[in-house]
Amino acid sequence: MFGLTDESVARLVYLLLLLAFIGGGFFSFRNRLSEAIRHALIWVGIFALIVIGYAYRAPLMSLAGPVLSELNPSRPFEVTDPDGVRSLMLTRSDNGHFTVAAEVDGVQVTFLVDTGASATALTFRDAERVGLNPATLTFNKRVQTPNGIAHEAIIRVDSFDIGPFAVRNMQIGVAERGNLPISLLGLDILNRFASWRVEGDRLILTPDV
Repeated sequence: MFGLTDESVARLVYLLLLLAFIGGGFFSFRNRLSEAIRHALIWVGIFALIVIGYAYRAPLMSLAGPVLSELNPSRPFEVTDPDGVRSLMLTRSDNGHFTVAAEVDGVQVTFLVDTGASATALTFRDAERVGLNPATLTFNKRVQTPNGIAHEAIIRVDSFDIGPFAVRNMQIGVAERGNLPISLLGLDILNRFASWRVEGDRLILTPDV
């Protein structure tokens, strides 16, 4: 139309609508110019705050993450360092351990992070919650636990997600009923990250780029 591209036409229509909106606002305040200017400045301030919030969204989320994690230590929060490297952080729980809320096949499960465990395992109850039927599983894998030798069944889950970090078609263990008080997240998951480390009360997980 008139040599304009579709994008230019869309922008023109948007500007005309915006001018109509602003003009209509001033028309309604035609006898109250000072009030019209005050309302315009309020909208300008709101727009400026939105722009500033978007521009500094990364540092703002870095500040908000630790606050949210204090309310729920199992919830991983994402931070970005000055070099643009993104990491997940967990806060140590009151009992001195790290726990993490992960999703197994879309169901949230709380795991105890156990750097001494080579493999990740679900409790019998959590396996039921995920949609498995542990009664039909074969518990034939011997594993060493603090209480001695126990047995697990080996299954595969379609998805295992920790925040934005995702693993597909993952092998995982299922403990016999009563043999595991809480599901364990072991080195088979931790070692899928590019790096992981403990700094004070924070567990820092850095995914591969």
